[in-house]
Amino acid sequence: IGSMVFSSCDMFKKVQKEEPATTQTGEELEEIQGTLKYNPKTGKYEQVTKVTQKIDTVQWTVTDPEKEPPITTSGGTYGQNGNTNTNPGPSGQSEFKDAYNVAVMLPFLANRFDQITGKADPKSELALNFYYGAKMAFDVLSKEGVKLNISTFDTKASDGEVRTLLNRPELTGADIILGPVRKSSLENTANFAKENGITLVSPFSPSSSITKNNPYYLQVMPSLESHCYAITKHVLARHSSTKVVLVARNKAAEVSRLKYFQDANYAIGGRGSRSFGEFVVTDNSADFSEMDVASHIIEGDTTIFIVPSWSNESFVYSFLRQLKVAKGRNPVIVYGMPQWMKYKRVSYDYYEELNLHVSSAFHVDANTGAARDFRRNFYNRYGMVPSEEAYAGYDVMLLMGRSAKKYGTMFQKKLDRENRKSLVTKFQFEPVVTKLGIAEEDYTKIDRYENKYVNILKFKDYYFQLSK
Repeated sequence: IGSMVFSSCDMFKKVQKEEPATTQTGEELEEIQGTLKYNPKTGKYEQVTKVTQKIDTVQWTVTDPEKEPPITTSGGTYGQNGNTNTNPGPSGQSEFKDAYNVAVMLPFLANRFDQITGKADPKSELALNFYYGAKMAFDVLSKEGVKLNISTFDTKASDGEVRTLLNRPELTGADIILGPVRKSSLENTANFAKENGITLVSPFSPSSSITKNNPYYLQVMPSLESHCYAITKHVLARHSSTKVVLVARNKAAEVSRLKYFQDANYAIGGRGSRSFGEFVVTDNSADFSEMDVASHIIEGDTTIFIVPSWSNESFVYSFLRQLKVAKGRNPVIVYGMPQWMKYKRVSYDYYEELNLHVSSAFHVDANTGAARDFRRNFYNRYGMVPSEEAYAGYDVMLLMGRSAKKYGTMFQKKLDRENRKSLVTKFQFEPVVTKLGIAEEDYTKIDRYENKYVNILKFKDYYFQLSK
């Protein structure tokens, strides 16, 4: 399977797309972020990844998954000859099995394979890297006695293809579904999983609006609200709320996000807490050159600016540039969003001088022994450096397989007992209760299960690293 480079979830969306003017919540952050570091030899900021050997170009050919299942192992049970029990339906009861039927639905885009060059479509890199990492996890699970019947399907990034796949017996008889990526396809699959009582694991979407009243839906990527809460918690553990200023453009979508931080402030500090300051930028000039940043600087003390904006890089660039001038000798700390790690225009000197922090769903600490081992084994097996999607595929599949063995088909009900460190993050799953459930104080009414753990990264020494 195809030639790979580092990839991110933004391959499935347009760059620099403006948010719609709406006050609705449930916005998506979309991206799995990487780590950047300054390379003095090239004069550029690069992913923190090195190899000592030349990476071979790996070609791929398309095979019929029914004749030749793409995931095989000498230990576990993979394919269609193991446990063929169909799911009993939405009973809500966890069932233990000798082997679990798992359907993997990802956009491999085999239909876009270039027969002339022998290379895959670059947009398939997310799925292929994730799949490679998952394959490595299958080997580990096999040695641990976890048996999985794996069926792998190419969604072709098509809603129509997904609707067709959902009629196949491998899907109707699945115990667990992994994927898909596309939001509209994920919504259809979530409804299917709810109707049929199948646990659906969503590895990429941070949206909180995919499904409702669905205890079968497991969301690996933290929602925007979880990112805002994590930033607020990190700030209040170190600073008074009186020093915090929330910054947003005068856009309904951005202004509505400020409530997440204010609510988190009250939840953490109590209703007696002082509200964060707010700076709504009304500057409509093309380069945002007329922002009144200076009036929000606290003389002789540290000012913390939280900027939950990401769709307009020019705005972020202009804000940081003017803040650098306006602060004078006064210290400032800026908290931004994960998309900032992918910006091309903003000088990283600003990140360094303004003490930038960002939230991130995933973070690979390449210095840990486990990460080094995975990196070496992945390279030896596939001839390339693993992307963050590869690490994520490994982590998610290990969690899914081990949890199914321990807790059965409805393992998501027990994941709040697990707080296991993985290669790219910690998993901290919690049930999200429906609004009606909250009103009635009935915490058995579940909207979904969400991983709430968010890393806070600090830009220091010209690369992003975990904040101590």
